[in-house]
Amino acid sequence: MAVRDSSAEISTSFRAKDTIGHGRAKRRPLNLLGLERILLVIVLLELLLGGNGYLTEVGGVRVRVLLAAICFAWVPLRLISRSPTTLPRQVWVLLFLFVSVTAFGILVGLTNGNRPEFILAELKPLMYFPMLLFFAIAIRDSTDVALVTKLIVVCGLIQAITYLTLLALMHSGIISYSSVYLVLRESDEFIFRHNPEDEFFLGFFYKGAFHLAIAGLFLLMDPVRKKFWLAALLFVAVGLTLTRGLIAALILSLVVGVFLMPKRKWVIILFSVAVPLTVVPLATGLIDVLRRPESDEIRLMDFETIRQEVDWVMLLIGRGMGAMIGERDRIEMTYLEILYKQGLIGLSFWMALFYTNYAAYRRVKWPWRQRALVFQLSATYVYLSTATNTFLTGSIGMSIVLISTVALLVLSKQSEKLSVAQQSDDHDKPETGRASPAGRRT
Repeated sequence: MAVRDSSAEISTSFRAKDTIGHGRAKRRPLNLLGLERILLVIVLLELLLGGNGYLTEVGGVRVRVLLAAICFAWVPLRLISRSPTTLPRQVWVLLFLFVSVTAFGILVGLTNGNRPEFILAELKPLMYFPMLLFFAIAIRDSTDVALVTKLIVVCGLIQAITYLTLLALMHSGIISYSSVYLVLRESDEFIFRHNPEDEFFLGFFYKGAFHLAIAGLFLLMDPVRKKFWLAALLFVAVGLTLTRGLIAALILSLVVGVFLMPKRKWVIILFSVAVPLTVVPLATGLIDVLRRPESDEIRLMDFETIRQEVDWVMLLIGRGMGAMIGERDRIEMTYLEILYKQGLIGLSFWMALFYTNYAAYRRVKWPWRQRALVFQLSATYVYLSTATNTFLTGSIGMSIVLISTVALLVLSKQSEKLSVAQQSDDHDKPETGRASPAGRRT
C-alpha cells in the first residue's frame, strides 16, 4: 500500500478508534479531561512560541516555570484520582535513570569541590525533564497526538510568517533596522546576524525559531497534513536565521528520514530542502555571514581543553556537575560538556532516551509508521542540533524529545491495537467467490 494512498485510512482509523494503549480516553473523568486538555494547550503554546521562556515573566518568575510547577502538581492528582491513569513502563524507567544519573553527577561535583552555585545553575534547566510524566498523562490517544501536531505546525507558521514579513519590511525600508534592533536587543532571546561589511544586521535568530524546522518536517512528511509549499516557507525562514547548526541538523535529519522511508523516491524531498538551504546562501552572498571564525575558535579551544584532561576517571564518571572547563562554566558543544562533567554514565542516559524514542518508532506498524516517522525525525533534529548548542539539556529541545517519545509510545500501541482489530475483522469475514459443497456441480 502506498504511503500517499494510506493517509486517508490513517486519519480515519485514528479518529474511529480512539482507544490507546494506556487506557481508554472515555474512562477519564470529563472534568479532569477538559482541564488537562486546556493545560496541555497552554503549555505547548508557551513552549512553541515563547523561545527560552524569558519573554513572559510574572513577578520575576518565568511563566514556563510556573506552568511546570502546575503540571508537577497535576501529575499526582491524576495518579490518585478516582479513575487513575497508568503510565507506560518506559516513562518510569527513564525518570528513574534521570534522577539517578543527575544525583550521581551532583555527588561527584560536590566531592570534587565544585562550586554549589555552578551546580545549581546546571541543574535548573534539567529540572524540566519530569515534565515527561505530565506529557505521558496528557497525551493519551490519537486525538491528543493530532492536537500536538496541529499546534506545532500552526505555531511554526506564525513564527515563520512573522519573521519573513519583518525581514521584508526592513529590507524594503518601510521599517528601519535601528528601530527593530533597539526593541529586540533588550532580550537575550534574540541573536543578531551581522555582515562585517554592512552597517546593519542581515537577520536575527529568535530562540523560538528552533521549532520552525520541526513544523516544516510535519508539513513535509505527515501523511495527514502534507503541504509542500508551506514546508518550503518554513525552511526558507530557517535558512534566513543564518544559524549554521540548525541548517545542518535539518539537512541531516532529512538524510536520516530518506533511509527510514519505505520508498527511495522520497530522495526528492531531501533535495527540495537541501538545495534552498545551500544554494540560496551561496547565490546571495549570505555564506559570508555563516563564517564565524571567533565562534569556531572558541569551540576548538574548548575541545582542546577537554582533550588535555582526558583520563579514565573523566571518561567514566566525569569531573562532576559544576566543573569548570578551562575558564568557562558552560560550553556550546553539549555532548562534550556532558562527557567532561558526567562521563560516559551521563552520555548513556541521553542515548537511552533516544533509544527509547527510536524503539517506540520501530514498533509502529505500517501504514501508521509514516506519521510516527515525523516524531522520530523531530527528536533526531534535536539531538543533531545539540552537537553545537545546548538545546537538548534545556526546555526548548528537551520538550520536543519528551513529547515525541510519548507520542511514539501512543502511536505504537495504537497501531498495534488497530492491526489486531483489522486482522480479526478479516478473519471473521465470510469467504466469497467459492461455491459451497452442496452447490457444486457434479
